[in-house]
Amino acid sequence: MPASPESVSQGQMERRLCQRGQRLTPQRRAVLATIVGSGRCLTAAQVHIEAVKSCPGLGLMTVYRTLEVLTGLGAVRRLHASDRCEAYAPAGSSHGHAVVCTGCGRVSEFTHCDLDDVAGAAASETGFSIDEHFLQFSGVCGACRGNTRGAALEP
Repeated sequence: MPASPESVSQGQMERRLCQRGQRLTPQRRAVLATIVGSGRCLTAAQVHIEAVKSCPGLGLMTVYRTLEVLTGLGAVRRLHASDRCEAYAPAGSSHGHAVVCTGCGRVSEFTHCDLDDVAGAAASETGFSIDEHFLQFSGVCGACRGNTRGAALEP
């Protein structure tokens, strides 16, 4: 069973970076610590707000560049947040998909996606050669469903 985003450690993500020849700078460590420690999807701006606490002087553009590197290496998964913003979460597997809570932003990962028929139909109807796909579900996690106030939990 692949690792879920909740079980991915900062050390595992740092090793992915180093194994692929990437430098492990204090800025990258701060971004990684923020993403791994959050337990939910975060926008680049949210990552910046939290990461700058441990790495003063960290610029927003550095956060964007770091997220791009981490996404390219498969350490971080790009998501669509409920407010239509791009968000990020740790990637537990090289090919996984996300389920994002619309209440609190918690992310879980699943790897089963038998989309061969769908990809074949898309290719047939459009004439495209399908190279990859993005699949994400949104819903309400158990904690938010059990919240007696009926409102989203505070992150």
